[in-house]
Amino acid sequence: MKRMLLAVALGAVLPLAGAVHVPAAALDRTVVVDGYALPAGLAYVTAACPGGQERSPYATYRQGSVLGDHAIGLAFGGATGGMGGIAAWVPEPAGLLDAGLATYHPSALPGGSGRDGQVVVQFDALGDGFQSAWLEGRYDVSDLAGWHSGDDVADIATSWYWSDDASQWSAGDTLAEVAAPWGPDAGGAWLNFELGCRGRDFFFDDLRVRTTAGTTTYDFEGVRTQAFISAAPTHHSTALQRGVTRLDLVSGQDHYLLADADTPGDGVWTPGYVSGTATLWARPWGAAGFAPVSSGGFRSDTYAHFHIRPDRQTEYQVRTTADDTFEAASSATLLVTVARQVKARTPATRLRQGQPIRVKGHIAPAERGIRVTLQRKVGSRWRPVDRARTGRGGRFALAVRASSTGRWKIRVAVAAAHGNLASVTATTRVTVLPRPEPKPKPVPVPVVVPIPVTHVPADGEKGTVAPPSHHGSGRAARSGSADEGAPGGTPPAAPDRAPLPPAALPDRRD
Repeated sequence: MKRMLLAVALGAVLPLAGAVHVPAAALDRTVVVDGYALPAGLAYVTAACPGGQERSPYATYRQGSVLGDHAIGLAFGGATGGMGGIAAWVPEPAGLLDAGLATYHPSALPGGSGRDGQVVVQFDALGDGFQSAWLEGRYDVSDLAGWHSGDDVADIATSWYWSDDASQWSAGDTLAEVAAPWGPDAGGAWLNFELGCRGRDFFFDDLRVRTTAGTTTYDFEGVRTQAFISAAPTHHSTALQRGVTRLDLVSGQDHYLLADADTPGDGVWTPGYVSGTATLWARPWGAAGFAPVSSGGFRSDTYAHFHIRPDRQTEYQVRTTADDTFEAASSATLLVTVARQVKARTPATRLRQGQPIRVKGHIAPAERGIRVTLQRKVGSRWRPVDRARTGRGGRFALAVRASSTGRWKIRVAVAAAHGNLASVTATTRVTVLPRPEPKPKPVPVPVVVPIPVTHVPADGEKGTVAPPSHHGSGRAARSGSADEGAPGGTPPAAPDRAPLPPAALPDRRD
């Protein structure tokens, strides 16, 4: 019979069965087994049922058992033809007094009777560690339901064949009876408990092996479930990070969180994903505690999906509910930080030296009184050139006078406040041109003042006119005949004119 036998010690896969010999226990002891992280002396085994094919079932666990609080098992999902289970090492088969395994089948029996699996005993009769040949004895297990205490393998008498599955050694013997004639040179034996041929999931617990040297009892406690939040570590990443604990977003960005649970350290599947229901809990900035947001189901091959779009810093946690297989579990806390969104506009990006560079915009989430700073890059450093606080609707206005020519690099920075991280805008480039050349002053038009020309009649006699006498009567002087006076007749009368002002009158005082 061709078989697969895997021995797992502290999570590492050991060589084939029989390669490791465990000394007999000196005293009675109980070994607690966490999931499928099997200690030395135990092994995980799979095989094909007669007429079927070997399967790869999933590890599964349940609350409630014979010993302790839990049991472990295998999930076949209805696929028939394969089986799997647990194997225990007996170092001295001739001294075996009692051996058994308690099993549990939660699902109902399929219609009619049938084979669930088998118990196979492999005895290293030649003492060479199963390298050449060994003896096998086996018997079928059928129609198991609910909890079954298990048959005492030490008392079962069966037929024994060599490992070529053709040559029979004996019939109707127990393991101790078969091992006794081989003496001290013989090796140990594996007790293989294999179920699953009918495709039913099953669980097991309380594996006991009692020999003349003492009793070893294995308590299969399984492993407690772990809940996880998985997400892309950044808004623009496509990679999925399991157990993410920090996520940085900008206000207005949405994201998806994925939730599931597994059973770590099971020793066979890493991880051992499980099925269940996950609830997303959130604690927004300023809230006293967590509150449920939404719930979703997940399976061993799928996630529960949650869409989030926080506008302020928020903490998230996934909590899975308990069922008959798994206890409730809580994930680590995911901190989602949210930077403010800043929208800024520079109306003029090309202006003259001395003109102001103005920037207007608003922030989201909108809030009054948040400090905003206009920064200019000088060398490799950003230096503040103006500050303000947001007004109604988160709006702001900033300005700086362009004191020098060249290309300016500016941006707006928003301070962290009230559950939002600090943020900055992209760089804006502003070209500052030199001041325009002053226009020349216009040359004044010369004013030409005309010089008056004294008119002298062309037919008049040019000469000097004697002034009137101051001693004579003016009236008398003017009344003389034309023949009197200077030659040429009577002089013409003086033209009418305004009287002279007093200051212009001759001084009559002698």
